[in-house]
Amino acid sequence: MKKFLAILFLSVIISGQAIAYNYDAQFKKEFYDSFVVNFFQSLQQSLLSQGFIEDKVYLYISTLRARLDRSELENSTWACVSKYSPSQLNNGTKKIIDECFDSWTNKFFFEKNSDALNLLKK
Repeated sequence: MKKFLAILFLSVIISGQAIAYNYDAQFKKEFYDSFVVNFFQSLQQSLLSQGFIEDKVYLYISTLRARLDRSELENSTWACVSKYSPSQLNNGTKKIIDECFDSWTNKFFFEKNSDALNLLKK
């Protein structure tokens, strides 16, 4: 019986980490508002630092911004994001970004918007 209770206790602790935090709709909205702004600002800065022409970078960013499907972004990433605590999200660790956004990012850039890369030609 003690073994059973120990195993049950351990499984509750382990599975508790897989349960999503109970974030409200306002938190989720603010999280994604911030994510989208930072995502495009970082992309813009990165492209400019790599020597791409400023006008072409702005055109590329504008095109991607217009094509961003916010609902798709949220649906693709929220289950993963919501399993992290607020403090983990505030730290913005690379692990969270890689785990939660890699798949969406690859689809966004290389499947749905691969044609937009032509706008960046030097």
